[in-house]
Amino acid sequence: MTAQSRLNVILGAGNLGDRKVDKTARYDTPDEVNAYLNAFYNRGYRQIDTARVYSTGAPGTSEPRLGAVGAGENFIIDTKVLSREPGSHKREKIAQEIEISLEALQIAQINILYLHQPDRATPFEETCEAIDAAYKVGKFKKFGLSNFTADEVKQVLEICERRSFVKPSVYEGQYNPVVRGGEKELFPLLRRHNISFYAWSPAGGGFFAGNHKNAISGGRFDKSTFLGAIYSALYLKPAIEAATENALAVAAKHGISGHAAALRWTAYHSVLDTEYDDAIIIGSFTVDQLNSNLDVIEQGPLPEDIVKAISALYKEVGEEEIPYHF
Repeated sequence: MTAQSRLNVILGAGNLGDRKVDKTARYDTPDEVNAYLNAFYNRGYRQIDTARVYSTGAPGTSEPRLGAVGAGENFIIDTKVLSREPGSHKREKIAQEIEISLEALQIAQINILYLHQPDRATPFEETCEAIDAAYKVGKFKKFGLSNFTADEVKQVLEICERRSFVKPSVYEGQYNPVVRGGEKELFPLLRRHNISFYAWSPAGGGFFAGNHKNAISGGRFDKSTFLGAIYSALYLKPAIEAATENALAVAAKHGISGHAAALRWTAYHSVLDTEYDDAIIIGSFTVDQLNSNLDVIEQGPLPEDIVKAISALYKEVGEEEIPYHF
C-alpha cells in the first residue's frame, strides 16, 4: 500500500462524563476537561466527536461537560442522536434530541449530526424526513451515519435522493488492521457518493498495546463495563490474538510498539484517504497518553516490512472477523 499524507485527527469525547456513575469516564471536572481539550488544541487540532449517549456508562454527561467549558468557542463539535432504544429515530424524538444537544453543548449549530446506529424499528424514511427538517433550519452543517451496514447506507441514500433530502456526507465506523470488512462493500459505496469515512478505534481500543492481557478498571477490556464487554467479545478470539502477536513481533524488531504500529498503519497505509477528507478519531485515558498518541501519528509512515505484516493480519483473522457495523 502506498502511504497517504496525514489524515485529520479528531478528539473523541466518549471518556468525558460523570465519574461517580461511570468508571470509564476519565475527564469529569472542568479542570480535567480543559486539560484534555487544551492539549489537543495546542497540537493544532480543532474537531471534537461526542454523542448523546456518552459517556456510555453515564449517558448524557459528555455534552454538558463540553458546554460548561465553552468548547464550541475553539472547536467544531460533532455529535450523535441517541440510538439505543427502538423508536429513538422517530420524527419527534430526533427533533427533541437535537435541541438537547445544542443546549448541552451551548452552541448554535452542530458541525456533523450523526445517527449513532440504525434504529431498525423506525422507518428510515421518517428518520430522513426529521433529519432534513432540522438541516433546513440550520441545526447542523453535515449529516452523518455511524455503524450502519452498507445496505442500510444504500437505503438512506435512495430515500434522500428520491425526496431531495440532505444526503449523508460522512460515515463513522470502526476501522483498524483487524476490522476491515467495510472495504468489501461499504468503502466502494462511500467513494461513489463522495462520503468521508471517520475511523473510530483506529488502534483497537488498546488491543494492539496488549491492554486485554491485564485489563484495568474502566479500560476498554474491563468486562464489567458496557464498552469493555463489547470490546472483549469482539477482539478476544484465538485467531485474532495469534495473528496480531505475529505481526507485532515484526514491529518490535524496529523498536515500535504494537499500539504505535496499528495507529500508524491506519493513519498512513490503510484505505483511508485525504482525497475524501477521511479522518481518525482518537481518545486517551490521560493527557500524557493523548500527546503520546499524537506523537505516534505525527511520526509518519511505517517501515515496509511492518506494513506488510500488519496488512496481512486481516486475512489471517478469517471467520473471526469483527463486523464494522452494529
